[in-house]
Amino acid sequence: MKSPTGLIVHAGIALMLGLLAAPASAGPYTVGGATQSLISDSGSWAWNGSFLTGLRGALQNPVDFGPSGIVNRTIQTTDLTFVNGASLSGLNMFVGTWISDAQAAPIDAAVKSFFLGGGDLFLLQDDSGHDGLGASLGISTTASTGTVSNGGTPLFNGPFGTAHNVKQFYLTGQLDGSAISAHGGHVGGTNVEGQITSAFWKAGEYAPGAGSLFIVADIDMIATTTACGLPLCGASYSPLNDNGVYALNTFSFLETNGGTPPVPEPGTFGLMLAGLGALGVINRRRCQSTRPVPPA
Repeated sequence: MKSPTGLIVHAGIALMLGLLAAPASAGPYTVGGATQSLISDSGSWAWNGSFLTGLRGALQNPVDFGPSGIVNRTIQTTDLTFVNGASLSGLNMFVGTWISDAQAAPIDAAVKSFFLGGGDLFLLQDDSGHDGLGASLGISTTASTGTVSNGGTPLFNGPFGTAHNVKQFYLTGQLDGSAISAHGGHVGGTNVEGQITSAFWKAGEYAPGAGSLFIVADIDMIATTTACGLPLCGASYSPLNDNGVYALNTFSFLETNGGTPPVPEPGTFGLMLAGLGALGVINRRRCQSTRPVPPA
């Protein structure tokens, strides 16, 4: 028969293993991306740049995402000043913004490992000079005509409404249908000429154990700028325009169909090891205190 302390140790181990196996969806859905300090070529299209402020505000708005929101899941965003296994371990999703191929190369292996291990990935590729992360997954970008895009569920028709004529701006791209199909993906939308402007994957579709994935061939279908000659170029999030509806529907799809990030935060491991160590010490002391005293 095991001692009471031994049972506690085994129960503690079982609890900790259960925490490791628990789905990441139990708490807020955490989204991170690289900052301007890491991807300086991106300028205001970096994750903490002004062109993505509207998107991040909408994701963190409890009216949109939260217990009483349109989507019943809180989203929190965070800035990454470096991208490696440790910094990605606290995320549910990594957003690859307008990152030059040269600056994507040093972070590519970590991002790919995160995705294949169960983390979700949102790639804003834009053009052939800013598609390094997607190209590593076999989904590269070439130039498109830049005409408006349309499609159906889940990106163009979802919890935030129906989007029509989602616009591209500045450099505009398209994706290759055969590459999407070869990797188990789905066409998200096409432009007037039938060129594919986005693709999506549920968790496990790209590869067993991989997270969900979205690739769009123009970041300005999601970003908000003013340099195109119009009062607003791209997405408006308050109030929502068609580009904004498209962006939030996409996030809702990825979160709902996402994977389980591969590794808990490093601090979690430390707490687990400390707890196991303390239980072990208690067990040893109890055994020593109950051991018979040898005769003199």
